[in-house]
Amino acid sequence: MGLHSKKEVMTEEDFSLLRDLVRREFGVLLKGDKRLTLHAKVSHRLGILGLGSYREYYDYILSDPSKDELYTLASHITNNETYFFRERVQLDVFLDLLKEIKREKQRRRQNRLRILSVASSSGEEVYTLNIIVQESGLFAWDWDVLITGIDINRNAVRKAQEACYSQNSFRSLNGDAGIAKKYFTADKDRFRLRKFFKKNVEFRHGNILDRNAFGGLCPVDVVFCRNALIYMSDEAIAKIVGNFFDCIDERGYLFVGSSESLIQRTNLFLPEYVDGIIVYRKNARGNNALE
Repeated sequence: MGLHSKKEVMTEEDFSLLRDLVRREFGVLLKGDKRLTLHAKVSHRLGILGLGSYREYYDYILSDPSKDELYTLASHITNNETYFFRERVQLDVFLDLLKEIKREKQRRRQNRLRILSVASSSGEEVYTLNIIVQESGLFAWDWDVLITGIDINRNAVRKAQEACYSQNSFRSLNGDAGIAKKYFTADKDRFRLRKFFKKNVEFRHGNILDRNAFGGLCPVDVVFCRNALIYMSDEAIAKIVGNFFDCIDERGYLFVGSSESLIQRTNLFLPEYVDGIIVYRKNARGNNALE
């Protein structure tokens, strides 16, 4: 059966079924002719599962109440490209906003900080944010701080929890070995994050189209959703933005990727320009995701 499945061709009908399933469940658009790409990424699953065709694979996914194979499929089609200190200009703005957040929290006599990174992949963004928070010294002593990463890829979540990385994860540092040395310990050709910078961090597996993925986190002060929406359908973006709106504190911030924009796509968040960077603030009068 395994040898047979390797030769199985994904027909246009097979591709349409899987493409629509991916869009329906995860909001991800497989644009253009991605049939051969999808075939290359998931053909081995037929052999592993002992299935003889992609139609059988599709039916198998639908019949699995645990959704394990559905999430396995998601892990093969999502982009896990990430690295430490990505888009430094945004991170500098984030650091400045932390000062404003602390002032507002003190005014409200609160000592709780919650930051969320969605599509967090193998954790580089989450740990970058934690390093910035810890190094700022703004939330020491009696502050309750938690930075959460959510990703749909279970393997990526496990890697994030391990916090052990290759040199490729530091490619934005332009050869600055001092930063890696400060926060990591070398382990042969790998770099293991120091324990101090792992505290106040958690990772969870979840689908951000599902409101339940945010359970127990709200209200969140800052959400990072960078370079995920570019792969999403309009309907999915509306739902995700609605979930963010429900989850973010009334004074909270939303960061999206520098190549992404919510302007004229939603009235739930309003753009603000901070040092030349667009960040989004919750619109208290917003009532629907897409105009």
